[in-house]
Amino acid sequence: MKIRWSYILAGAVILTIAGVLVREVVAHDGVDEALYDFAVPDTAAVTKIVIWDKSPDTVTLERKGIQWLVNAQYIARHDAIEVILETLYRIRLRNFPQAAAEQTILSAMATYGKRVEIYQGETLVKSFIVGTETPDMLGTYMLMDGYEKPVATYMPGFNGYLSSRFFLREDLWRTRELWPNPEEISRVSLVYPDTGLFELQRTGNQYTLVLGTGAGTAADPMASQALFKAIQQAQYEGMIIPSDVVWGKRDSINKSIPVALVTVTYVGGNSADMRLYHVPGGPDILDGDGNPQQWDPDRFYAVLSDGRFVLAQRYGLQHVLKSFQAFLPKNGQGLSPE
Repeated sequence: MKIRWSYILAGAVILTIAGVLVREVVAHDGVDEALYDFAVPDTAAVTKIVIWDKSPDTVTLERKGIQWLVNAQYIARHDAIEVILETLYRIRLRNFPQAAAEQTILSAMATYGKRVEIYQGETLVKSFIVGTETPDMLGTYMLMDGYEKPVATYMPGFNGYLSSRFFLREDLWRTRELWPNPEEISRVSLVYPDTGLFELQRTGNQYTLVLGTGAGTAADPMASQALFKAIQQAQYEGMIIPSDVVWGKRDSINKSIPVALVTVTYVGGNSADMRLYHVPGGPDILDGDGNPQQWDPDRFYAVLSDGRFVLAQRYGLQHVLKSFQAFLPKNGQGLSPE
């Protein structure tokens, strides 16, 4: 009798599951798969991504050779490009929302939605609207161009919504490299108003340390290579934009005495510089004795020659802001920055 009841229960479970599957098939029978086919199988062939909303804000990401550009002017963040391409490749259908919720979803899309256009060459291969997140925050409503039915999407292995990956702020798409020029560096000069200046020059594999007097000596090659590599890898924390409070103080900051001036010159003759300025301290920035510090010990305002106004971390510049002593040859004696 017990075995017989087990068979009956197992059969009931199987019938229940089968019923659910049949209802799903019937409910979506005849649905065009293009309704939820948001994925781009060949992201290596993607040449342009355009994102815009009703604000109207627009960002255009375009591949030029091995680089991506933001709005045809600025080098894009490599990591951000990788994230959006991965999203386009892995995005999948999560579920169809209930019919009663569709109008609410579409209304939210009309207000907050972001249109995304994907090009391969001159061909528009995908066009859709990215809407708000699902109530459980694990899916994202999207609407394929040419259709009226929204669907919920997700990315397998990722717990979260996808709308934040399709952002519009130009400054967030731009590379955070302080010196993004890929050319070979020929020399780096550092000026510290309080202590002096020096320049490190490279000719082939040879490095020369030139002090403020113009006197030169062979520089330590390992330390010199480390500086040139640090220049290529240095990044800022975040860009300061007009909506930030400190933006209005930009002119007065520019007129103050910088903490340091770093100028990078490339083999082609181009150069780029960075001027660092103190960030004021505050009641929460205390010294070892618990007293408020005049200046933030961890951050600088940085003004770059290409017009960017950014916040830079001392930690991120620790291998750039070196004293001339760091580059002296091991047997160097008697050199002076003056």
